[in-house]
Amino acid sequence: MYIIPTKHKSMKDFHNLSNYVASNNIRDCFGAMTAYIAANKESIGKLINGIKYVNFYSLILVVDGFLELSVNDERILVEQHDMLRLSPHQRVDFITCSPEYESEQLFLEAGMYKDIIHNDENLYHATPPQQLEQLLHISLSESKASELNGICSQIQKTISHPHLYKKEMLEFLIHLLLMFVSEVSSGNKVEPMDLKHKENIFKIFMHLAANHFRQERQVNFYADRLNITPAYLSRIVKEVSGNTVYGYLSGFVYNEACNLLKTTDKTIGEISDELGFKDQSAFTNFFKQKSGLSPKSYRR
Repeated sequence: MYIIPTKHKSMKDFHNLSNYVASNNIRDCFGAMTAYIAANKESIGKLINGIKYVNFYSLILVVDGFLELSVNDERILVEQHDMLRLSPHQRVDFITCSPEYESEQLFLEAGMYKDIIHNDENLYHATPPQQLEQLLHISLSESKASELNGICSQIQKTISHPHLYKKEMLEFLIHLLLMFVSEVSSGNKVEPMDLKHKENIFKIFMHLAANHFRQERQVNFYADRLNITPAYLSRIVKEVSGNTVYGYLSGFVYNEACNLLKTTDKTIGEISDELGFKDQSAFTNFFKQKSGLSPKSYRR
């Protein structure tokens, strides 16, 4: 469903992403580029009513329950597995939500959002300029909602942990996110859909890597599933992103290692096994190379 926004009063009423993040004490943020928060019944009203007008994009995935809000004076009901994209310069007001309400919410700087689309020929042709100014509300299947949840989770992990290539990782995860939004909003009619197209190969590689990085870190594994040669996959990933296959895989491993060290009481040996290292020593050497700290020191 698309709703065309109306004209608004004054630019002084608009909130930029940095100010919004600061005023709402959002911890998972990366400069003025992107931010993430998991919202519930207690927090969503403040998050919505705290902005009124925004000059950044906001993407909401309802995980449980429902949310009712007003966008430019039109009431919108957002239910479980629904995706809602709020565009800049829309007036947003919270109305109510169910007691069990939970959602994933991403905030994306408007200039970066538009630049990614304009620099990707497929996305540019699949996204009419006027659509970028409209509210987007889509009911997803359970599997598609799970896919979007996975992308949001990976963005959050990349934001929250130190990483040598954090900016580059976030740019390409957000690129992946926008390709997902384009697909679901166009009914999978984006053209062309040739798997050998560079951006599509990269997208599928990122999906595979996010699901298999714990145990599979050889180029051959991913190339086999794409039905291309390892050399061709390596060349495409480098050409599209400037990073390498191993660079992305080790980044996923490092982010997950940081997450497990900080949020679980698993032993370092257990984490090493879970992430597919041959022994604890190999894991420790990998982690120290990435962070400059031993896993034990990082956990303190």
